[in-house]
Amino acid sequence: MDGRNPVKKRPRPSSVRNSTPLRQNLRSALLNRVLNGDLKAGEAINESRLAAQLKVSRTPLREALLQLEREGFIRSDERRGFSVEHLSARDVREIYPLVWTLEGLALRSSGVCAHLLVPELIRINSDFAKANHARKALALDTRWHEYLTSESRNRRLQASLAALRLAIRRYEIVYMANSCLIPDSVNQHKRIIHALQAHDIDAAAKALENNWRFGMEVLIRKMGEE
Repeated sequence: MDGRNPVKKRPRPSSVRNSTPLRQNLRSALLNRVLNGDLKAGEAINESRLAAQLKVSRTPLREALLQLEREGFIRSDERRGFSVEHLSARDVREIYPLVWTLEGLALRSSGVCAHLLVPELIRINSDFAKANHARKALALDTRWHEYLTSESRNRRLQASLAALRLAIRRYEIVYMANSCLIPDSVNQHKRIIHALQAHDIDAAAKALENNWRFGMEVLIRKMGEE
């Protein structure tokens, strides 16, 4: 040893250490407000008021809004500032086929384990049939689809599905708001379950596509398009 004191690393300021969790938490808080309808589609965002509500400065708030813009939930305009992205039939047409294609792929990759999912799928579907408000119905429907694809061990596929499920959540709330549609979804789930019980993955994947296609067509009609 040469007797010199070792150079000590300076501790990083707490503001730097905590900046990433702050951004992540802020992004999550804003996304929840969008998905839950607290920030409504098309609504202009008052940055000063929102920053005060969330008890943050406008700089990290703006960074979180820009991240959500990249993810498709927020839009920005040089003159008007930030606003919540509108719901659109174009989004529905573009996203829903991706959902049913990737869910079908996840189901097929489950292989021989798929039929083992049946008892829990029946239980969740039974609860779904009794859901008495849109948010509960959406939570149960989402849980049903997550469980249906849970045996796939493809992590990238699961991550893609998670992102797509977030992207359609506002549309699914619109769908579930009409309680008359829930029995249709319940019966479509039953067809998928029956196919799994028969060990017919192809039929299950086709019934799954029909389930999502039905929802897509309902939403497109709700938005005044054919």
